[in-house]
Amino acid sequence: MEQSSRGWKAISGPHATAHGARVSLDFALTWAWPRMRGLIAVDTDVPADAHSRAAADAASPDPEAAEPAAEPAEYAEYAETAGRLRAGRVNRLEFQEIVYRSARTRRLLRWGPGGPEGPRPFDANSQAPRAPPPLDEDGTIVPED
Repeated sequence: MEQSSRGWKAISGPHATAHGARVSLDFALTWAWPRMRGLIAVDTDVPADAHSRAAADAASPDPEAAEPAAEPAEYAEYAETAGRLRAGRVNRLEFQEIVYRSARTRRLLRWGPGGPEGPRPFDANSQAPRAPPPLDEDGTIVPED
């Protein structure tokens, strides 16, 4: 979810887990948004992202580079924000004065050609929620000590 002056709005589709939502936001920060906002050319090699650009700029800043689309600090800002997201189970993140938050949502109404869909037998859930197991960056379950 993204907080704007008018309230909260969804920035992506639903994810099965909070980790999936974090991975999606990480992808947006490091790969998609730099391309959408013109920091990295759209036709650039697929592996190029904010992390690789920030590392390359830090290693050897080249003022005559073929693609001076962004200042090194811009790449570093995207990479640093994604790094904060990867540091742990972050569910709230601020980036460029916008607040992003993982949120649980529930579909309230489904509409089809015959009108709204009625309740399904399995819609009522009487089980209490349980904490998900700890996951690493790739979504693999980490054994608890």
